[in-house]
Amino acid sequence: MPRLPGIVFRDHVIPVPLVHGVDGAPETEVFAREVVAAGRESDDLPWLCFLNGGPGSKAPRPPAPAWLTVALRTHRVLLLDQRGTGRSTPLHARAAAGWSDAELATYIGRLRADSIVADAEIVRRRLAGDRPWTTLGQSYGGFVTMTYLSMAPEDSPAAW
Repeated sequence: MPRLPGIVFRDHVIPVPLVHGVDGAPETEVFAREVVAAGRESDDLPWLCFLNGGPGSKAPRPPAPAWLTVALRTHRVLLLDQRGTGRSTPLHARAAAGWSDAELATYIGRLRADSIVADAEIVRRRLAGDRPWTTLGQSYGGFVTMTYLSMAPEDSPAAW
């Protein structure tokens, strides 16, 4: 696992359906960086999933921000690049070249908070099993957190 002073991290690229709930839907990828305090890699820590603001902004990269140092005292932190951002399958001009306005609008409609929550649930089950996790939402990530609490309250019992 790669290291920086005081932290260890592991990158995950997880395939998720582009359209949740549709059998045979094409897939897209979600990138997440798992961060843990050095020396606690094997500890059974509760998970904290950070949902960034934006929309359209990737998750922060360690060693910043300052709140991460505090969170790592008690949690294993997941920095999630929401669909369409960062190292998750991004939406950029090259990818959308030649799309009609309707095709672009349909694709953008798949980047909504409900899809981000469904992606996060796939990531949670893959990395944390059936254990719930806490979410920390910043700006738009706070809206996603509220959506999460509405859609899957049993899987995210606490929000910061």
